[in-house]
Amino acid sequence: MEDYLFECPNPDAKELARTIADLFAAQTRFTGLITHEHALLLNVNWVAMRMQSSAQRMSLTFAIAPAAFARYRALPATQRARSCAVLRAYADAALGSLEQRYAQGEHVGNSIVIALGDEFA
Repeated sequence: MEDYLFECPNPDAKELARTIADLFAAQTRFTGLITHEHALLLNVNWVAMRMQSSAQRMSLTFAIAPAAFARYRALPATQRARSCAVLRAYADAALGSLEQRYAQGEHVGNSIVIALGDEFA
């Protein structure tokens, strides 16, 4: 059985999901959806054990703006590393922020959306 579930019909979305997969627990589900406006919504669903007194389902969505996603798709595969690094940095920072808030006794919501534009590509 594969550690992660990738439900990304678009190969670019699947590539981005694989870039951040190891930051999340096993059995995390990644879905990618391209909107009518040609934006990418990359959704990560996982069960968080460290951010609640009991297990909680969490959802993190990266909303990549249409222009940024178009620029990313236009890049040759050898030049996509920067965009992947940006996505990975945002995912890592989001997880760190959630863990820090929980450690400080703050309520941690179960759904987060991060909008990425020019910083992505």
